Amino acid sequence: MDNENKNLANDQMANERTFLSWIRTGIGIMVFGFVIVKFSLFVNQIPSTFFKEPDLPKNGSTILIGIALVITGAITILLSYFRYRQSSKLLEQGKYLYSTMMLTVITVVIFVMSMIIIAYLIISAYPAG
Repeated sequence: MDNENKNLANDQMANERTFLSWIRTGIGIMVFGFVIVKFSLFVNQIPSTFFKEPDLPKNGSTILIGIALVITGAITILLSYFRYRQSSKLLEQGKYLYSTMMLTVITVVIFVMSMIIIAYLIISAYPAG
């Protein structure tokens, strides 16, 4: 195997490792969203189990946040696949250009989701009225 093929093989394997890292990240985001939804459903069922007439308000925001995280994770996986395919083609052509667009988009989306979760936790801990 000549040096050029060895470099291409190393670059392709690095591309695959990066892709798998993004897959793990997407799965992690999805699991976190799933846990939020399931925990919300569990917490909403506790009052009816222990109290005859629970006076706790139902809050669908938690479920929406969890679903949004699951969707974010799924989109992360999908975008990572497209980025992997694009990088693979560019590596084969010897025209690979580094881009941070996907990193920026995913970072902004996860940051916004984090701020929504933080705001929700603060509002839940200190309800108005």
